[in-house]
Amino acid sequence: MSLVTSTIKNFLRSRKLNVFLIFFMLAFFILVLARLSASYTNTVKFNVALKNIPDEMIVLNDSSNTLNFTMTTDGFEWMKYYIKTPSVEIDFKNEVKKADSLYVWSLSRGYAGINGQFNKDIVVKTINPDTLLFKVDINAVKTIPVIPNLNISYSPGYNVLNAIVAVPDSIKIIGPESLLSKINSIETKVLNRNAVNKPFSTQLALKLETLDSQINVKTKTVSINIKAEKFTEGTLSLPINIINVPNNVKVNYFPKTINLSYYTSLESYNTIDINDFEVVCDFKEHNSKSSYLTPKLIKSPKAIKTFRLHEQKIEYIISE
Repeated sequence: MSLVTSTIKNFLRSRKLNVFLIFFMLAFFILVLARLSASYTNTVKFNVALKNIPDEMIVLNDSSNTLNFTMTTDGFEWMKYYIKTPSVEIDFKNEVKKADSLYVWSLSRGYAGINGQFNKDIVVKTINPDTLLFKVDINAVKTIPVIPNLNISYSPGYNVLNAIVAVPDSIKIIGPESLLSKINSIETKVLNRNAVNKPFSTQLALKLETLDSQINVKTKTVSINIKAEKFTEGTLSLPINIINVPNNVKVNYFPKTINLSYYTSLESYNTIDINDFEVVCDFKEHNSKSSYLTPKLIKSPKAIKTFRLHEQKIEYIISE
């Protein structure tokens, strides 16, 4: 017994075993490669994925439809189908047609679209079934504005010139009309930023949890662009015009000009001109109990953030 044991140990320690294992693995690899390179014909089930479904439509049995493909291809291609259940796309808009209360896909109409999804090494022999039926429910579609929910403070001397809007500034919601009629807007999640002194962009999620589960929303997030920049204050002396004065009435008023302070970005400061503004007093607002008119700024450039008129009363005298 000891002799046998000794012989086995010596064999295991010899190089013959190593050589044997190398040749065995090489032969096994060549065999597998030869098998995978050969062509096979088999049938495999594909899930159906619909694309280009109109927004107002909901396919009720979308996940229940499958197609069985009988195909000829090599073993390398077959491996990926055995690892994971494959899927094939059907173009709902171009390949599915309405018939009575159902929508129908037929092989004769959709074969070209499906066959084009396989590479040239795969030969599709048969596809079963040759018809798929889809049940569809029609929902209402409504476009509602997105309201950014912002809690932003700026460093001293910094601000944004224009109102901050979401991109996109509105979204489509899809669902029963009775539910959509109650929804007029949707907010974003809160954005908190302090001491902002430079431009930045971020993505904000919508508050979808506030919507009924029957409502479908394809847009989940929006972009917010904050163009923070340095601001400064300017002052102009503007002429005052009295409007709506009858032809037979003369009005003398004081003062003839008014000072206006405005807040604008440093970049826009030099583009602002006195002709961009217009201040008027409407004579129709006068009455016998008052001897003054209220000045109003009716024209101003978009480049100013805020403004302030230094005078709130313009005294006047009527002479016939």
